Amino acid sequence: MLKKATILLSHIPNPRMLKRIKAVENDFNVVLIYWDRGQLENETFEINHNHKVLKVSIKAPQGKPIKKLIPLVRYMFNVLAKLKNEKPDIVHAGNLDMLMIAAIYQKHFNKKTKIIYEVADLPKYSFIKKANSPKTILAKLLQSLEKKLTSRVSKIILTSPYFWEEYFSKFIKLDKYLFIPNSPSKKLFSKYVKKKHDNFTIGYIGSVRYIEQLKMLIDVVEEMDKNIKVLIAGSGPGYSEIKEYSKDKKFVEVYGPYNYEEEIVRLYEKVDCTYAVYNTKLNNVKIALPNRLYESIVCEIPIIGTKNTELGSFIEQNQIGININEDKQELKEALIMLKNSSELNNLYQKNCNKIKSDYYYEKDSERLLNEYIKLTS
Repeated sequence: MLKKATILLSHIPNPRMLKRIKAVENDFNVVLIYWDRGQLENETFEINHNHKVLKVSIKAPQGKPIKKLIPLVRYMFNVLAKLKNEKPDIVHAGNLDMLMIAAIYQKHFNKKTKIIYEVADLPKYSFIKKANSPKTILAKLLQSLEKKLTSRVSKIILTSPYFWEEYFSKFIKLDKYLFIPNSPSKKLFSKYVKKKHDNFTIGYIGSVRYIEQLKMLIDVVEEMDKNIKVLIAGSGPGYSEIKEYSKDKKFVEVYGPYNYEEEIVRLYEKVDCTYAVYNTKLNNVKIALPNRLYESIVCEIPIIGTKNTELGSFIEQNQIGININEDKQELKEALIMLKNSSELNNLYQKNCNKIKSDYYYEKDSERLLNEYIKLTS
């Protein structure tokens, strides 16, 4: 009889977590429990129909942690009842709030349950060094809570090695750490075909955040010639604002939410360059390695990144794109170079081709499955 793994999420499952499920679904009985907070109703996902999917619909705001507390408590009691019924051998928890629920279940209901804790982005509280204001005192309390809860974790998965160096290495043993980049599936992206476009198109594909940087892109393209287009695909906290900002701008296509499995390849076929300029005032941005980096590599598309970040360093070391400061003139110059220099584009394409075999998810899926098997043996 197959062991049971429960994936526990505070959001509609994203492509990264769906890949985690696929990695183990043939060897484990998978149950997905997720929180639908009533914000991304148009966002869809595909999952094997043999899995049990338990959606918990409780409305909650985004980006307002205090107002989210009561809905979180309601969600917690709902999930604990489901976990008691499912009796999982492994709970794979996404982010701190889900780790708390998994730890409560393990402590009070099934001490044999193993917990895998996955962190996609380091939250703001991770970077606080001293408690000298109400906000920093709260941050230190969250750090203490995380340190206590991670003592119950069998494995921690991080999407950037710099998260480990910056934060988690200080209180988690090295043998519990597993780095799995947010890389794409070779099987899925084997369908990708590089296409020529009438207009040079720069794409931002994924969760719509970093609003000021996206507005900068739109403003710069608006000032340039009419043969450049912008594609923004995805939902997220900035989606409505960017959609409104782009209204009546014919050179901008705001595609909106998409089904990753069905549409991601077609979206990348629409673009000539990927935009990855983020708000570098955010500490997490300086050390994160986002999925659009790896998707750009396997599609052999140049990427525009931000200077003085680990993403920028990766782009520079591998010569697969251009790094800029958050500056309109630098962005304009980068777009002109990419649009007009076939020699430069060929160099970036060649360099992507050299390394792309290292950045498919299939290798990492085997590592993840092996960890699941070890934990339940």
